[in-house]
Amino acid sequence: MEIRQAAELYATIPRKVVTRLVEDGLITLPLAESDQHALALLNRIWATEWYVAQMNKCFKPDKRAVMLAFPELGKIDRYVLNSYLNLEPKVRVSVREMVGRVRKHFHTEYSDQKIKRLRQMAYNLKRDTRGKSRKRTMIQLALLREVPSGEE
Repeated sequence: MEIRQAAELYATIPRKVVTRLVEDGLITLPLAESDQHALALLNRIWATEWYVAQMNKCFKPDKRAVMLAFPELGKIDRYVLNSYLNLEPKVRVSVREMVGRVRKHFHTEYSDQKIKRLRQMAYNLKRDTRGKSRKRTMIQLALLREVPSGEE
């Protein structure tokens, strides 16, 4: 069985996830019987809201909100985004300084362009939620919707 067939058969598992499972060596192509059993189990778990909710509880609310709002972001991306989101008003962190922080904490190089994009995302989010509570901001972020003015 190939990725396309597996993604169709196990509908709650996105094709991208199946591909990542293969890349990480957790399953092999073509899918062996044990791999199909593992995917069937994942499919059943992900299709049940209770299991998904329990798994999400192990993450702090802020991290959970960012993961839900931006599932494409990796660990370093989330670190950079959160660093900019958590800045005090009127405090700035340059791209060069953030590159240094990433190098220090993750021992890897990270492109200026990615940092600029994440910084802009953070500034846009902060601009849209000025004056609102942090909890409310994270809920909005998780729901990916705008709360009409006056609801706060």
